[in-house]
Amino acid sequence: MKAKNNGVICFMLSNVIKVFLAVLLLASCESPTSQTQEREIKPSLPVINIGRLICGGHLPLAVVEKKYQDQLTGFQLNTVQNHDWDDVISDMTSGKLAGTFILSPLAMNLIHEGFAGKIVLMANRNGNAFVLSNSIPSIDDLKKQNTVIAVPHVFSQHNVLLHRVLQQHNIPKEAVKVLGMPPRDMINALRSGDIDGFVVGEPEGAKSVSLNVGWLVAISPTIWKDHMDHVFLASDHFINEQPEKLQELIDQLVRGGEFIENNPRVAAVMGEDYTGSKAEIFEKVLTSPPDRISYTNMVANEGDMNMMAEHLVEMNLWPAVPSHLVGGYFDMRFAEQAEQLVRGE
Repeated sequence: MKAKNNGVICFMLSNVIKVFLAVLLLASCESPTSQTQEREIKPSLPVINIGRLICGGHLPLAVVEKKYQDQLTGFQLNTVQNHDWDDVISDMTSGKLAGTFILSPLAMNLIHEGFAGKIVLMANRNGNAFVLSNSIPSIDDLKKQNTVIAVPHVFSQHNVLLHRVLQQHNIPKEAVKVLGMPPRDMINALRSGDIDGFVVGEPEGAKSVSLNVGWLVAISPTIWKDHMDHVFLASDHFINEQPEKLQELIDQLVRGGEFIENNPRVAAVMGEDYTGSKAEIFEKVLTSPPDRISYTNMVANEGDMNMMAEHLVEMNLWPAVPSHLVGGYFDMRFAEQAEQLVRGE
């Protein structure tokens, strides 16, 4: 009986020891995991809100958001998709956005009207198309009839390009009514006959031709080679209070532009929700011809600034060219540093 009790006691002690060892083992296994989790928990980075529209000129932001987001060390990037330029203006003036991608003349005019901000980067050069209805077989036919041509905004590079192309073909400006219209509505408006043509950022031009809704009169480098297109507008608060974060963002945007130039197919796929177009269409925009849209040399020079301002004066949109475009409207310090860092230029 005593031997039997001793056996029971030994069995119970054995089980207790096993449980104790299991607890120790479990603790030893869990401890490193807990320490790892603690090391991975970092103070949350501040969120920087950046605005954009559905537009090929905003593609560098897509690359940063989808490819380089995890490499940002000073902030978290949050992109805000607007649907029209009035929303962009409202979000910038209210302080909701630290910066936004925007039409270059519209950004200039916002500053002209008192907005506290600067253009700190060119998002791209070229990148626009002039499309006419298939019922108008030649641009010279615009001399013979009154037509309605849509542009995204009166203060847009597209309106400036239309102004230039009409001059180049000696078409009286009175023969053409210019109508502001969101790009997303232009193809349907052309198809229904509400407008006779449009000047717009890609990929809407390429898309309209692929749908046989209109024909391509010209791409913008044939109207004004390497013109300033979309730009990045930053608030003075962002520039002055968070210059390190702004520099990091501009560095990555220039890096994004370089990636697009070197990887057009991948970039077109990556940016489908930014361009609103199938990758094969925008890949054609990026490659055929090569200068149809460009994301290199994202620093605006005085020639870029002055020529755009001079056109605004010619079109009676501004009374005179401001004397302080450099420093007052444009601050290229961040873009110059980024170009040097990324491209060694």
